[in-house]
Amino acid sequence: METQLEAPNAAIGFWNSVFNPRSIAVIGKTERPKGGYIFITTLKNAQFRGTVHVVSTDGGGGLGFPVCDSIADLPERMDYAIIAVPARNVPDTVLGLRGKVAVAHVFSSGFGDLGTDEGRKREDDLRSAAAASGVRIIGPNCLGVYNPAVGIAYPPGIFPVQKGNIGFISQSGGTAQSFAWCGENYHYFHSKGVSVGNSADLALEDFLEYMVKDPESEIIAMYVEGVRRGSRYIELIRSASKQKPIVVLKAGRSQAGVTAAASHTGIMAGRAPIWDAAIRQAGGIQVESFDELVETVSAFTKRRGRPGRRIALVNRGGGEGVIAADLLPRWGLDVPEYTEATQRALSELIPSAGTGFKNPLDFAAIGGYPGVFEKVLDIIDSDENTDTIIYQHHIEFAYLFSRKYNDYLVDTLISFYEQSRKTLIVVLPLYYSAEVWLEVFKGLTSRGVSTHPAIFGAMRAAVHLAEFEEIREKGRE
Repeated sequence: METQLEAPNAAIGFWNSVFNPRSIAVIGKTERPKGGYIFITTLKNAQFRGTVHVVSTDGGGGLGFPVCDSIADLPERMDYAIIAVPARNVPDTVLGLRGKVAVAHVFSSGFGDLGTDEGRKREDDLRSAAAASGVRIIGPNCLGVYNPAVGIAYPPGIFPVQKGNIGFISQSGGTAQSFAWCGENYHYFHSKGVSVGNSADLALEDFLEYMVKDPESEIIAMYVEGVRRGSRYIELIRSASKQKPIVVLKAGRSQAGVTAAASHTGIMAGRAPIWDAAIRQAGGIQVESFDELVETVSAFTKRRGRPGRRIALVNRGGGEGVIAADLLPRWGLDVPEYTEATQRALSELIPSAGTGFKNPLDFAAIGGYPGVFEKVLDIIDSDENTDTIIYQHHIEFAYLFSRKYNDYLVDTLISFYEQSRKTLIVVLPLYYSAEVWLEVFKGLTSRGVSTHPAIFGAMRAAVHLAEFEEIREKGRE
């Protein structure tokens, strides 16, 4: 079924039913922790702000919510339904919801994801039921919608409750959950999120169109296995990429990945070279792994100034600076020399023994002394040859002196970030106590500093920040 969204005014009401529902019906088993039970507990855990009605298909009750004996007994004009019944019963359930809900999230699997004729026929029957009933379908084989502002979440509902500016669309439920969970440490949060599964009716492109227009979704990220209407998908990215970052993790790039994607959601993945070229030309930001997706999105939420490809590397050890200087040019970044004025100003602060005044800068000798560290950062912030600072902070080195010294360095970085003209990216290697590391990591990210466990993630984040700045510049021409 070709998706046709409503006229503009009607569409506003429809998408409010999807992402800001005031009333939800949960249909499925509630006696045991599966099916409908997990979604009722999810709504409780997420502190859903609206009303909930339950149709328990095994007599398990509503766990405190009102219970109906059948779908026919549900109130009229509800916003959203969650269907968690056996796949063979889903089409009839959708038909029964005619006139009662605008949209139904089908949690059940066993459709096109089976890769069998039976599964494909069942998915066709679901489409027919949706067309006949007027009920739009999210899924099947998915976790549905996440919006912390209204208290709707993926199961099990143990996710950040802070509202943010990230719109996330995923063709994998597990990836949607993991991306939301990572936001706690990396300090990024969702405006809206959705797990779309097989996309029998509402497709990934439909949700992308909504998020492109949604002012609360200032950054859009996607986990994609394949799309049904490639030209529409690319045009949506093209139309939005000059205003907001569109970060895409495309799975199913190898033959093994294509096979895995087909068995996961029943959606065929496209050829990698064609996909890559189309996304790049449209202005999308492409990442290659889940870690890169998380770190890139986190960096976008924390960007300041005008990021660029000219990197100032600041390190506590010369070797790591050399390694980084070798890596960055391979990914399109540059490590230029500081201006003569910068080198002269640094030479007045840092002795030449055991260090140097060029880029990368190793200031292990006294560069981290109180009063000196701030001045070093300020001098580099004024350097005209560089755009972005990557600072590698070593907790284990700081703790050789004292925790107080480490706290001083971290506080200085935060203060510098808050007033700097350049983009600051911090590398925080896990060489010390994991407990202390996590405390420092969250301390930095929660104050807005883009922080990464390794140089590779910091480097890729710097690349993507620069790419988006270039896309915006091109859009201004």
